[in-house]
Amino acid sequence: MRDGIGKRAASALFLCGVLVMLAVSSAIVSSTLYILSLPGQASGITKEQVTKHMKKESFKQADIYYTSKEKSLLPLTKETLEYAVNINQIMIGYSNQKPIDIIFFSNEKLMEDYSGLLDVVGFYSEREQLIGLLPEEKKKLLEGDEVAVYLYQRLLIHEYTHHAFHQKLKELEADPAEFPLWFHEGLSEWIANYELLIDPVTFSVVPFDRLQTDQDWQEARVEYDTDVYLQSFYMINELTGKYGEGVISKMIKETAKKGDFTEGFKSATKESLDQFEKDFKKTFDENSEALDRSYPMPLLLMKSLLAHTALSWRHLSLCRSK
Repeated sequence: MRDGIGKRAASALFLCGVLVMLAVSSAIVSSTLYILSLPGQASGITKEQVTKHMKKESFKQADIYYTSKEKSLLPLTKETLEYAVNINQIMIGYSNQKPIDIIFFSNEKLMEDYSGLLDVVGFYSEREQLIGLLPEEKKKLLEGDEVAVYLYQRLLIHEYTHHAFHQKLKELEADPAEFPLWFHEGLSEWIANYELLIDPVTFSVVPFDRLQTDQDWQEARVEYDTDVYLQSFYMINELTGKYGEGVISKMIKETAKKGDFTEGFKSATKESLDQFEKDFKKTFDENSEALDRSYPMPLLLMKSLLAHTALSWRHLSLCRSK
């Protein structure tokens, strides 16, 4: 299986003295995909060919392949990887740290040829145990720009979380296909954004049964205005807010035990998935009404931006403070 995270546009604004991150992804055509073919199958490119002229540095369980252009990113990469490992130990209970390769791709075409995914900045291959990275705004990232650093950290943590989740399911002898795609993507987005303060947003809720499979995911992105990554993030955020962060591990274990996500959800939360969907839709309908009352016409543009997502920046500390 392979996962790829689509390109994200981001801008920083100071609103009422608070730095607000606007991560806008709903206008991007590409998205995260799970593909059963091996990387490089379509083009014939192998990992050995991609990494032939690269240097390799090992850190914990990862072999990091890079060129001189990415060498200065290694300290941030190591810090972020260590954070990703630690937070996944806490949230999903994965601690075995199976070896994984991390490859910095030199350009978009090479990443597309190797992964088979169009217009992406990162992907995870379960078959190859490999994370591919093509950091956005590399120049700003090397200069330490906060937005660029945030995007890079988010990208790496997101992809590592897919890896950790799959390995945890192997430990439990569970099939990843038993979990809907919104849980896979929502979990990766939620963990990647764990250190952010989230402002209320509004969006039209996509029915949960339209976010089950890869095909559902792609069709929903065309048929609905809502960013399905954003909704999936908020689905996990609502679950952890209502039942505590431990509900993630409970849902994973109960689904593995019962072999059915709906049953595992009910066992872990004592609530049906249908009821959670009704409550979730009601919450975001109320958010929409509240924002309609709160924002006068002169602030219509601000409201439209916040409707995508507004993330109040808090420094992404690379150790847990709690």
